[in-house]
Amino acid sequence: MGSFPWLTVILLLPAAGAVVLQLIPGRRTDAIKGWTVAVVVAEAVLVGMVVFNVATTPAQGGCPGGPYARCAAIGLLPLPMHLQEQAPWITAIGASYHLGVDGVSAWILALNAGVFLVAALVVPRLTTERLKLFCGLMLLTETATTGVLVSLDLLLFYLFWEGMLIPLYFLLAFYGNENRGRATLKFVIYTVAGSLLMLLAIIYLHFQALNQGVNTFDLETLLQTPLAQQSAVPLPFSSVPTLTPQMWAFLAFAVAFAIKLPMVPFHTWLPDLYESAPAPVLVFFAGVVSKLGAYGFIRFGITLFSHPAHQLQPLLVALAVLGILYGAVMVLSQTDIKRMVAYASVSHMSFIALGIFSLDQNGINGALIQIVNHGIIIVGLFLIADWVEARTGTRDIREMAGMERRTPWLYAMFLVITLAALGLPGTLGFVGELTTMLGAFQYFWLLAVLAGVGVVLASWYMLRLHQGLMHEAPTPRTEKVRDLRLREGLVLAPLAALLIFLGVYPHPIGAVTSQSVPAVVRLADAGQVTAHDVPLSHTSGAQR
Repeated sequence: MGSFPWLTVILLLPAAGAVVLQLIPGRRTDAIKGWTVAVVVAEAVLVGMVVFNVATTPAQGGCPGGPYARCAAIGLLPLPMHLQEQAPWITAIGASYHLGVDGVSAWILALNAGVFLVAALVVPRLTTERLKLFCGLMLLTETATTGVLVSLDLLLFYLFWEGMLIPLYFLLAFYGNENRGRATLKFVIYTVAGSLLMLLAIIYLHFQALNQGVNTFDLETLLQTPLAQQSAVPLPFSSVPTLTPQMWAFLAFAVAFAIKLPMVPFHTWLPDLYESAPAPVLVFFAGVVSKLGAYGFIRFGITLFSHPAHQLQPLLVALAVLGILYGAVMVLSQTDIKRMVAYASVSHMSFIALGIFSLDQNGINGALIQIVNHGIIIVGLFLIADWVEARTGTRDIREMAGMERRTPWLYAMFLVITLAALGLPGTLGFVGELTTMLGAFQYFWLLAVLAGVGVVLASWYMLRLHQGLMHEAPTPRTEKVRDLRLREGLVLAPLAALLIFLGVYPHPIGAVTSQSVPAVVRLADAGQVTAHDVPLSHTSGAQR
């Protein structure tokens, strides 16, 4: 794509749009929404061009030599990138402005652009209070999430990761139902605590690199600068050893990512927040923000800390399986539609975690497919939940039934999304779950069996939700419910079509992810390679 700074433009466009938005008078709601939609459409077009470039061109990069080049030991580039942009930033401490996109981040970047486009389309033009503030904060959030996905410098990544919390706080605290204050506070406390731990781990990595004579926060350089083997650190005022500093650093990253994912037992903020937040916020919050924890594990967790990841793999996969089953059981105990979708999200996101922690190529491919799949599904489910609540005045499924007769178009869209959520063959949900279970089976066959139990439970709770809303005799609340409006149908129809198209033909996703996932897996397996195992012929660097 030439020397044009595409990634920088993609990164800064929403923020620039938010600045220009402030010039529009607050009373001109049509102009505010029109400008917001124009910005996110332009962003989606640019991201589409970048994803097309990733899908059609080979990765670029090299493997610089050094006292010990880890990529040379395993015979591949540390990060086979398709687009990179790099410039000095804070040179005194080795921080750089380093952006990049590869097969791991490309489709998540596309999902990011897509969910913000949907959110802009469903923002009520006249009924949302402080519309200009809402749209401006949404565009700033898109800049932050984009920055998380394209940053290859750990300090830059952290700034976007933590900066994302600022617009999200105001969106969650200012808009939503009466319980939003408590739910937002819990989310912020969880996230800040996890982010602080991650910052300490980033500082630890920086000083470990300094000990090797390298002043950097750059991910590629850190991957080529292996952490020195250190003894376990004893407990304070005791001689009893606990964990190595490298293990503590991995756990610090893992807690930050597990909170955002969220994994059991770090999930308790999610049901309350999803219940209280308005639908336009949930579209991008549930659609992509929660996926950034999974992305963080793939990009940083299992590559920078390959040895601890393998050591803690049994615990991590056990927590993932626990989340699959726990989330499914909790859905069956709920009657509020939003809380049902929230706990279903816990179960589905745990499927993604299982694929990642299998540390297998099939598992990580499946996790990336599931990220896209779940992003589409959760957006559709929350939009339907919001529109049903607006029509009936309730979210309690015990007070709703028989909507099939009154809303045939809503019934059809809801049916497709429901079938994708339970993993029916012919939908993208089946592709993601099957590939994830293949990875889990490679690690331990019982995990695939337990994940299969989660699939059965998903069929139970999704069909229960669908039948509870659509079938049986109409209730007083649903007797006069109207069908989808044209603009609502035009939002849901592409989501349903994508779930079917990519379910029948998943090649567009697989062809992109398969270019980078093998490198991630080999870097994750590099924890089994020590400096003593590296042939002398490899210590000067190599090209794949």
